[in-house]
Amino acid sequence: MKKLIFNSSFTVGLFLLAVVLVFPKNVRATNLKVAVINMQTIISKSKQGEKANSKLKDLVTGYRGKLMKMRKKIASIQTDLKQNSSVMSATEKTAKTKEFETDISQFTTEEKDIRAAVIKKRYQLLKAVVNRADAIIAKIAKNSGYLLVINRTSVVYSVDSINITNEVLKKMDSQ
Repeated sequence: MKKLIFNSSFTVGLFLLAVVLVFPKNVRATNLKVAVINMQTIISKSKQGEKANSKLKDLVTGYRGKLMKMRKKIASIQTDLKQNSSVMSATEKTAKTKEFETDISQFTTEEKDIRAAVIKKRYQLLKAVVNRADAIIAKIAKNSGYLLVINRTSVVYSVDSINITNEVLKKMDSQ
């Protein structure tokens, strides 16, 4: 993780150095405007982000209930096998064991499918938030003359005056 942060910070630093070296001196001194944004804050605090997170929580809650029901059935069969296996006939015991194994297999498959569905839905919901934020960020950058807007997580240090997160949040929530 530290290596990833270092690499992204190093890359951003190299990019900024390249920008400074490429631009003529008179442009460098007057027009180099950079802003930072905290995309995680946008996702978690914007109205659209809060709605997306709420939808995701509701989805997970529904799936969790389904899995709990399946777990209870498996536990019931397991308890029945443990308590009554000595009085069951061989065919009953075999049938219960097969039912138990089948239910475990179905549970595992269902759990895997649910994970995939949640990941897909999360991507869809958050992609919509990020796309909307990106459009607003681009508009603010263009109107304010920013040459570069960087996600705060890639920046080691910045002054608060170049952080446009709150401005983006206000515009997202007002539309």
